[in-house]
Amino acid sequence: MVQKMSLPLTAFEKYMFFDDKPEYPMDSFRLLRFSGTLDVNVFTESVEAAVAVHPLLRSIIKKTSRRNYVWYETQQSVSIRNVDELIPERLRITAAPGFRVYIKREQANVSILFQFHHSVSDGLGEMEFLGDVLTDYALRITGKTPPPPQRDASLLPLRGRSGLTLKSYVKNFFNTMFTTNQLVFGKADPLKAVAKNPAAVRDYFAFVTAELSPQQTKQCFGEAKKRGVTVNDYHLAALFSAMYDWRKSLPEMDFYNENPLYRVSVPVNLRTEQHKNIPASNTVTMLFLDRRLRQCADKEQLLKSIKREMDWAKRAEQKHYLLMALRIRDYLPGGIALMLKPRICRSTAVLSNLGRVFANVPLPQQDDGKLVVGKAVLEEVAASPPIRFGTLISFSMLTYADRLCYILRYDSQNMTKAQAEDFLQRFSVLLKKNEAC
Repeated sequence: MVQKMSLPLTAFEKYMFFDDKPEYPMDSFRLLRFSGTLDVNVFTESVEAAVAVHPLLRSIIKKTSRRNYVWYETQQSVSIRNVDELIPERLRITAAPGFRVYIKREQANVSILFQFHHSVSDGLGEMEFLGDVLTDYALRITGKTPPPPQRDASLLPLRGRSGLTLKSYVKNFFNTMFTTNQLVFGKADPLKAVAKNPAAVRDYFAFVTAELSPQQTKQCFGEAKKRGVTVNDYHLAALFSAMYDWRKSLPEMDFYNENPLYRVSVPVNLRTEQHKNIPASNTVTMLFLDRRLRQCADKEQLLKSIKREMDWAKRAEQKHYLLMALRIRDYLPGGIALMLKPRICRSTAVLSNLGRVFANVPLPQQDDGKLVVGKAVLEEVAASPPIRFGTLISFSMLTYADRLCYILRYDSQNMTKAQAEDFLQRFSVLLKKNEAC
C-alpha cells in the first residue's frame, strides 16, 4: 500500500470483521514446533522482515464514514511475546494490527504460535507468510538458502473479486438463491445444545490433534482415488459420518431435535496465476454443504451425494456466489453488520484443507520429510480456523512430512476436551480404516 487509507475492505473482510465477538474472536492460529537449535532473536528478525512485505499484517481497520472501512498501514512494531504458556489474547484490529506471535521455549523444543485476525488473511495466505519467515531465517543462519519470493503489494486490490457480474448473478437465479439463502437466512443446527449467553473465555484456543502415518496417508489418498472422488469429498463424508455417530452417543437432553440440519463450511481458494506473489490476504470464498442427520446414516450414499454436489458446485461456479451475495448485502440498509446481528448457528462445522504445507519452500528435508531450518528441525505444524457461535468444531487438515494431520479446534464453552477427543477419534478412525463410506 503506497498511500495510507487507500485500500477499502472487501465484503468478505467485512464479513470477518463484523463477526468478531469477545466470546468468539475471529482469530486463526498457526503453530510451529522446532527441535534442535533455534535462534529466537534471528527468528524475530525474520518475522519482522516478512511482515514488512505483507502490508495487511501491519495494518489496522479504520472507519472513514458511516459504511466505509479501510486498511490503514501503521508503523507499529510486530507484537512478539515470550511466554510460559501459549494462551493468546484477543486481537483488537481497530487499535493494533491483526497479527501477533507467541514464543515458548522448552527444554528441547521451541513452540511458536502465530495469531492472525481472519479479516487480514485466509489460511493459505498465512502459510505462504510462514514460508517466507522460514526461508528468511534459514538464509540468515546458513547464507545458502534462496531468498523468499518478492511479494507485490500492488496485487492486493485483486483480493475479494468474485469473478461474477451482477448480470450473471441475477441471471443464474437458482444458484444465486441457493447460496444467498444459506448465507443470510439459513439456520443450521449445532452439534449439541449451546449456551445462549456465552462469555468471553480465556481458553478460546482449545484444540486436539490426530494424524495418519505415512502409510495410512497414502492409503487414504489411494482410497479416494479408487472411489473416483476428491480427497475433500472423502473427508467431508467422514466428517458427516462422524457427526452422525457422535450425535447418536449423546443424551437426549443435549440436542434440539431428532433430525437436525448439519452444515459444513468449506473454504475454497480463489488464487490464480495472476495472484502469484500476492501478499497474505483473503483470496478465498466458501461453499456450504447441508445434510439432515438421517442423510448421514448410509455412508456410501452420503459420499455419492457429496461428490454430486461438489461436481455441480464446480460446474456452476458456485464459489463466486458467496462473494457477490456479500457485496450486495453490503450495499443494502444495515449492511453486513445487520445480517450478522442475529445470534444463530450459521454453520455446524468448518473443514479447511491446507494441502501439502511448505511444499514450495526451498529448504532441505530429513529422510522423514521434516524441514531442516538452519540448525533446527520443524517437527510439527498445526493450524486452526476461527469458530463462531454455534460452530462447535473447526477442522484443519494438512499434510506435512507425508503425514495427514487433523487439528480440531472446539468451543470450550459448549464441549469438553474429552468430547472433542471422542469426536476426533471417531473421525480419524473412519479414515485410518478406510471406512469413510
